[in-house]
Amino acid sequence: MQAKDVAIVLLAAGNARRFGADKLMADFEGAPLGLRAAHALASVAAGGHFAVCQPDAIIAAHYTRLGFDIVDNPNPGIGLSGSLHLAVEAAMRTSAQALLIALADMPFVQAAHVEALIAACTDNVVASFDGHQPMPPAIFPRAHWPDLLATVGDAGARHILAGAEKIATPAGTLCDIDTPGDLAASKVSFHRIDRLQ
Repeated sequence: MQAKDVAIVLLAAGNARRFGADKLMADFEGAPLGLRAAHALASVAAGGHFAVCQPDAIIAAHYTRLGFDIVDNPNPGIGLSGSLHLAVEAAMRTSAQALLIALADMPFVQAAHVEALIAACTDNVVASFDGHQPMPPAIFPRAHWPDLLATVGDAGARHILAGAEKIATPAGTLCDIDTPGDLAASKVSFHRIDRLQ
């Protein structure tokens, strides 16, 4: 798959209940946490870049400046499936042959890994792999979009990813931030991962 044939969608509409504040705007090395993954994705010359956000989300203006089209999710309470449905609907408005889903609270995702997922995509779903389980970022060929539209609740595409091809990543690069404690620990990881690059 070539990058121009892929729609990249950043999911950024979660309620962050466990964080207790606007997680994506929390400071991470001098910039909003939610921009880390967005910068990596924006550097990949895909056929389209979208960000699914809650209406009036402060982070949305930052995504717009990076070249993302904003997709409003007015019902984030229904769970991750709602954002997935909106992601597919956005991709369907393009000529994309595959949809790459990434999460805004994963600050260590690297552009090179996203490009590897795209390059590996043919007919099957391709997921990131941390040594334990397949997870986002993941890329879904167009034939699998109905499976995404059939998801319900907050489990997301976990059952779809269970059968995906896997692309391994360096240790620590797939961590996500759910709590203030995760954020504090991730700043230590940031300097360790930075040294490895």
